[in-house]
Order: sequence, then structure tokens, then C-alpha cells
Amino acid sequence: MRSLYSFNFITKLIFLLLTPVFFHAVNFGFIWHSFYWGTITFVVMIWAFFILISPLVGRVGCGWFCFMGTAQDLVGDHSIFHNKWKKPIKWIRLLVVFLFFSSALTFFFINIRSGKISSVQFNPGWLGLEFNTHYKHVWIYDLTGAFVFALLLDRRWMCKNICFMGTLCAVGANYSRLVPVVDKDKCNLCGKCEEICLVRLPITDYIKNNHGLVTNSECILCGKCVEICKHGAIHLKFVWNRKKYRNKRLINNC
Repeated sequence: MRSLYSFNFITKLIFLLLTPVFFHAVNFGFIWHSFYWGTITFVVMIWAFFILISPLVGRVGCGWFCFMGTAQDLVGDHSIFHNKWKKPIKWIRLLVVFLFFSSALTFFFINIRSGKISSVQFNPGWLGLEFNTHYKHVWIYDLTGAFVFALLLDRRWMCKNICFMGTLCAVGANYSRLVPVVDKDKCNLCGKCEEICLVRLPITDYIKNNHGLVTNSECILCGKCVEICKHGAIHLKFVWNRKKYRNKRLINNC
């Protein structure tokens, strides 16, 4: 577990380098195109899977798979502004989700009425895997945007505020059974875990006020806090009943 983040970084880097090969399957922007044409494609299936499993294992799609998140992580430590934890801006999140799906579905119904499509079809490979000049430019623009936002607006600002997929995964992650758990007996509140957190979670607040359960839906389960803790106080664990865990810790501390 102590080397979890090192493995996470290697895994994310591999996915980043493989993105051009599977661009249509992993870039969730193509969900818009899929809805536009009423087609269930690989990219819809992949990200629907990550949304569905988020109540169990949180935002593993964001933390272990997303190439945009990886791009932000590569430069996030060098951001111009080093802000403390700030909650996501809800109205921006909701607006992005609404505009994304409402526009795609509007064109879907327009296409049905005009006769371009007749119904929803299941065709996972419909988008293909070709990586022509146009998509090379899109890939470069996506990565450049991720780098710029991370440098100007702090770590994973895009994930927390303007990524519709991050928003949808965060809804399920509110109930995630897999969470970072801090052993308060080993923790000395040095704050290093909070300093290096990729999304700047206020981990010490959860240590003081939540019996060490870091139950924040923005956690991407990268394991960086686990690796940085020299006292071995942090672990990723499945906590099936949060209330029972808190009560047990409360009784033990009495």
C-alpha cells in the first residue's frame, strides 16, 4: 500500500500515452457525439461503468484512468496559485452538465424528426479508432487546456468544477465504500498528506472531526496521501457502514 501512488502514476501515464490509440473510446467528450447520433458507443459504456461503480469504489475512473486528470497532475505541483481547499462551485458544475446533455439530446431529437436516424442503436465501435489530423489537434488542445488550467487555477480545478463526468462520478462517490482511513493513534497531524493531496482535500479536518474517515466525494483514491505518511497512519479501506465505524471509534476513544 505504501507504493500505491507510484503504481497509480505509472498506470495513469500509460493511459495518457495510449490515449491517441483509443481516443474515441476514452475521451468522454465523444459522449456528446454518441448522444447526438443516438448511438451507444464504447466511450458511453466505459464512463457509464465508472459512474455506476462510484458508490462502491469512488472516483477510480478520475484517479486512475482519465487522461485529462493525468495531464493536470503532471503540472499541478507547479501551479501559480497554491490555494487551500475550496469546495467545487456548484452552479458551474450544474450548468456544464445541463448544457452538455441538453444540447446533445436536442440534436438527437432533431435528427430523429429529420429522418437522419430512426432510434437509439447499440454500436460500440461506431466511432472507430482512426486518429486523423483533426483528432490529433483535438487531443493536443485538450492536453494544452488541462496544462493551462492546472498551472493557473491550481490542482485538478477542471475536475472539480467544469468536468461533467467528474460531477456525475462525484454524486456516486458521496457513498463510496472505499475511502482513505486515518489511524488517529498513529497520526501526528503533521499535515503533509494535506499538502500533497492532488485535489487539496482538508484531510486534517476529517481526522479531527470524522474519526479519520476521509469521506469527501472529490477524493480520487490516488494513494498519494498513503505513500507520503511516514507513520503508516493512512490506508485505503472498504468501510461498509460509516456510521458503525464512527460509533466504534467513538467507543474506543472513550
